[in-house]
Amino acid sequence: MKPTISSTAHWIVLAIINAACIFLLTYSPSHYMENTSYQTITRQWLEDSNQLNTEEYLTIGHGRLTQTMLESLNGKIRNATVSADVIRESKHHFQIKISTVKLSQDNELFAIEKTPDLFFKRQYVLQEGAVLNYELIPTTDKNTLCVYVHELSRLRCMSH
Repeated sequence: MKPTISSTAHWIVLAIINAACIFLLTYSPSHYMENTSYQTITRQWLEDSNQLNTEEYLTIGHGRLTQTMLESLNGKIRNATVSADVIRESKHHFQIKISTVKLSQDNELFAIEKTPDLFFKRQYVLQEGAVLNYELIPTTDKNTLCVYVHELSRLRCMSH
């Protein structure tokens, strides 16, 4: 004897399968963890053979972004902290507006006179009210965040 399944049960199963497919097509996990500090360290050799060391820290959460940059050159350390509001956000992109900028006792970070393009980029980034566009690059490691900042033509991968 063959078991019979009602047509209603068939429709319910098909509806559940369709709902699951639609959910999986529209669901995309965030490429970053909110309120988690990501960091990276870079070393750059300057024209005068000095090494510029930079540590960057980035935290994104609840409509806010905070980025801190520490630079050391020849035993001196300078820092900048930028706070911004997230004004637009999607799965792979967010746009921020700089709200506050705090620099160490010096007016500028290092290597400005040695790298003119860096000077102009920093002039824009370190201005309150500036708008920046961040593109989130997917990674296979959930502890890594890669962002491309369009206005700076800069890719940074950070981990926590």
